[in-house]
Amino acid sequence: MERALCEFNSDGVTAFQELIDAERAKVKSSQPAKVSEDFFSKVRKLAGASALIHEVPSANQIDTSMVFDTRYDFGAYLNQSLPDDLSTVQYSNVGLWAWISAAYLPQLLKHSSRGNSHDLWSTYRYVPLAYSKFRYYRHLAFISFWLHRQLGETAARLFLSRPMYEHSDAIEQLYTSDKDFLTTPALLEVSVEMYLDAESGVMKKKALGKETPGSARRLATKVAKQLQMNFDMHSMTKEQVYSLLPAEFDDWKK
Repeated sequence: MERALCEFNSDGVTAFQELIDAERAKVKSSQPAKVSEDFFSKVRKLAGASALIHEVPSANQIDTSMVFDTRYDFGAYLNQSLPDDLSTVQYSNVGLWAWISAAYLPQLLKHSSRGNSHDLWSTYRYVPLAYSKFRYYRHLAFISFWLHRQLGETAARLFLSRPMYEHSDAIEQLYTSDKDFLTTPALLEVSVEMYLDAESGVMKKKALGKETPGSARRLATKVAKQLQMNFDMHSMTKEQVYSLLPAEFDDWKK
């Protein structure tokens, strides 16, 4: 169903956050709250309440009925649909990202293996809180969009090839580690080819191991930095990057 792209006003953000917090208060912080259709019905009412929202000026309509296989697909759609004006789509626009989370919330929660409940985790996954370098990238909707918008398709595929509701260990370990790695196209191409399974599209086992020889984590945090001291990595092709990688990467290159 296509509808106008909206933002929560301050009352809407508060109402959405209180709804989440009320469920989270029922369980330990290390456990997911179990929510069902009654909860989603309340969220839909908030997201459609004229007193709590307003339309984003000059924005395209957005299809809130779309279903996405992965966060990569979700981010690609948001990148295509949201305004080009960066001031509108920043993480600091709490009303926008809280409303988008509300609009797609059933997909952002894992369906429980038992019964019809869904797993609701910490609020910062759905409502942007005060900026923190340890939390902003955990907002499921925002970072799915932002990786596409700022770093492009290759980087987005590396970090977002996972279910809608699932946080990415690759984001935890690689996205925050080295901005040169993130902005070097050939390094990202090589990483996608070496560390993502060609059939499933998911990260290979041990690809993020801190001590695993040739792992993505070692490439981003150690080896790439060493290479960048002696080579202009930004001007290289992926074939040239492959030729510079030490022997510990041979098994991954296969």
